[in-house]
Amino acid sequence: MGGRILNIDPILTDNEKHLILAYNTSLQVYSAAESLLIRKIPLSFFTKPESRGQIVSVCPSATSQNLVWVASSSGYVWLIDWETGEGSEAYTKLECEFLTDMSIGAIKIDGSTQDVLYASVQRDQSWHILACDIRDLHVKASKILFTSPSAIGNLQSTRPGHTLVASAGRDIILGMSRAKSFSTFEGLDYDFFTLDGSDDITCLDVRVTDRVHLHRRSQRETGNMPVVEIVVGCARGSVFLYNDLLPQLRLKNTSKNRQFALQPRKYHWHRRAVHAVKWSRDGNYIISGGSESTLVLWQLDTQKMDFLPHLSATVENIVVSARGAAYVLHLGDNSAMILSTAEMKPTTYVSGIQTIVTPRPFSKDDIVRRVGKYTHAQLSKTPAAVNPCNTSRILLCVGNEQQIGHSGAGPSTPLIQTVDLTTMQSLAKQALTRTNPTDVNTTSRGYAITEPRITNIAYSHDGRWLATVDEWQPPSRDVNALEGSAVERREVYLKFWSLSEDGLTLELVSRIDAPHYAGQSESVLDIAADPRKERFATIGEDGIVRLWRPTVRQRDGIVVKGKKGEPLHSWTCSQAIYLHGNEAPGDLDTTTTPVRGSGAICFSEDGSTLVCAEVHEQGSAIHVIDPTSGEIRSSLNGLVRGDIQGVRILSSYLIVLSDTLVVYDMVLDELRYGAQLRTNEDTHGPGVSIIAHLAVDYQASRFAVAVSRNKPEGSHSHSELAIFTTEQCVPEKVHKLPCPITSLLPAIGSSGFLVLDAAAQLWSVSEGMDTKSLAFAQPLADLNLDPEPTAKDPVENATVALLENGDEEPASGDEMDVDMAEDGTDEDHVHPAVVAPQRLRELFDAAPAFAMPPIEDMFYQVTKLFSTKQAIPAA
Repeated sequence: MGGRILNIDPILTDNEKHLILAYNTSLQVYSAAESLLIRKIPLSFFTKPESRGQIVSVCPSATSQNLVWVASSSGYVWLIDWETGEGSEAYTKLECEFLTDMSIGAIKIDGSTQDVLYASVQRDQSWHILACDIRDLHVKASKILFTSPSAIGNLQSTRPGHTLVASAGRDIILGMSRAKSFSTFEGLDYDFFTLDGSDDITCLDVRVTDRVHLHRRSQRETGNMPVVEIVVGCARGSVFLYNDLLPQLRLKNTSKNRQFALQPRKYHWHRRAVHAVKWSRDGNYIISGGSESTLVLWQLDTQKMDFLPHLSATVENIVVSARGAAYVLHLGDNSAMILSTAEMKPTTYVSGIQTIVTPRPFSKDDIVRRVGKYTHAQLSKTPAAVNPCNTSRILLCVGNEQQIGHSGAGPSTPLIQTVDLTTMQSLAKQALTRTNPTDVNTTSRGYAITEPRITNIAYSHDGRWLATVDEWQPPSRDVNALEGSAVERREVYLKFWSLSEDGLTLELVSRIDAPHYAGQSESVLDIAADPRKERFATIGEDGIVRLWRPTVRQRDGIVVKGKKGEPLHSWTCSQAIYLHGNEAPGDLDTTTTPVRGSGAICFSEDGSTLVCAEVHEQGSAIHVIDPTSGEIRSSLNGLVRGDIQGVRILSSYLIVLSDTLVVYDMVLDELRYGAQLRTNEDTHGPGVSIIAHLAVDYQASRFAVAVSRNKPEGSHSHSELAIFTTEQCVPEKVHKLPCPITSLLPAIGSSGFLVLDAAAQLWSVSEGMDTKSLAFAQPLADLNLDPEPTAKDPVENATVALLENGDEEPASGDEMDVDMAEDGTDEDHVHPAVVAPQRLRELFDAAPAFAMPPIEDMFYQVTKLFSTKQAIPAA
């Protein structure tokens, strides 16, 4: 489930009841009223190697409201019925090397109106605008309308398709049909004009209206030609408006006015590229958005601007509804919303998984090279955790965007997101470190301000506490003129948070500055929670293991209490365990030698044993510690090769993951088995990065290992997931995923695993047909619910929807628990019970809230009103 919403205009149906979003693997239909997923339509080209590509355009049909056209970059085209999901398996192929954009227009041919597909394609090193007559997914005819040496994008057509507009670099391409109807498709003909722009075009929109003549001179000069207006957004933040183009183009083509130049109106507010621009339905406003996380409304008559600031991310796409009553925004943090134009308040919100996507998706801000380093695509782990009290919620560390910034300091993940697995919707998002999402986030020299990143998170065993570690260090360019390095000025914080009753809000309880200090702030390599007590353990680069426990706050011997009378707590270090035997009397002693390397730590199932693994310049070791006394019981050498990736305890077995997988029996003190994970290609290949994950399923006594290989751009990255037991070295299951894995978690409270990949998708791994262990979100269409009522009388629709909402279709073989009339019909269905509002008012207003009967009794009284049969009048 999940995935990334593509940079394609969403589709809002004409009745504004459904929102269609294009994901990287499917089309998903949402209800605009409840923001719930109604239908997920997977596309077949992800399962067919011969049709690899990415979805580049999704357009509604111009002749049918229930059909949408879908095109991929490899030239494959689908015609899908979004109401039923039919058509996702059948497709046709256009003759092209690459397809960049598509648009659908309605053309009257031979007396009937039909869809005509316009596509910008590459053929023989040239770019063309292609018109195709596709019927029953067969290309009946195709015709090249325009040819350009530069790549053509932003292709749009009006309804009906008499006007085409596109962009090629800095040029605007405008096409006007020579007639309103054609006898044959081969007679389709357009006149094209090319307008020279002053900047690279990133987005555009066209508006065509009928001309209204105010005097005879206007009618004599312009005739009945329509009014064509184009608004263009550019890569350096400018917005250009071309008003009433056709008379100006006709004047320019005359012999006397060859030097006549078009003078568009220029608007400039955006600091970087304009990502989206649209006309309002009445033509009085221009709506634009960009990386400033602000929606800008330009009022053309008064030259004033209105703003909707502090959105959650970059505005990638804007869509104006057919009636003009709503705006649809697609934001860069993998979310979409519907805003009412009257109040500018969201009425629908759809948010998916907002983790950083690898490889970094293309951004329109990249067209112009700016100051600062551009971070190359790199693979990193995503800290994640499942709530022990509510196993359907997962915490993910995310950033303000789904792409790595330009600061050169790696991925920025200062936020934490709570995702509900049963609905696959974001429940909450909270900043755990300082952030600059909408404020001025650049320095005076134009460099991006870096934000801290969360490196580790862990829940306590009872779900009351959350421990997080965040780290920040200034870029080297900012400390070159100072003494020391960026590492010496590194900030590392260990924070403890208390969860609210609903589990969505975090309250900071304690912040530990530099929890591992050895002359400078050392990184926290790993954190683990005790499965039996309220205790956490951390291991740092200073070679020390620290145990943290809560204590009740006291002031002058009196317990400090909160607003609700509960005692407040503070987290402190209860014990420090020195792994190298050079124990110092104070926490701030600087004699400890830092350990430059990697490390991992974990508790046993009963919390009686603490195991930590460390890799440093002198070698590697695994220590078995008694957490009660802090004594190191034993140390194991030779089990780690390379950087340590994870360590876990399953029963009496110690599982160590590094460049090799090692299963060691701690009771018998012998090696059970080992497996090599890193190959020669991984070791010596240029630009290859590998990350590995380890997770243990205690209920099924299995563990999972995931290895992801991120290769240079242009190479295919993949990952493998293997399920092992401690008894044999041959994995029970090996599965390849198309995207690198960034996080691997056990399913708390059940058997199975959760896998998060670099495409912001969640995978569930369970044994056999155990579908109850991992309850993922299912579309409403897959739940066999009654279909929505057809378009009838609005009052009748409201009554039927009220009565039939939530009714479930019985499975085959089950008996229906309803009363049937003598003729075999369902009386309740034919004559539904209608409850007067005063009946409900009498029931709920019978007593004050504190004197009301139990909620169960109220439920039965309400259902009794709706289930009572009404008297049927005699004919």
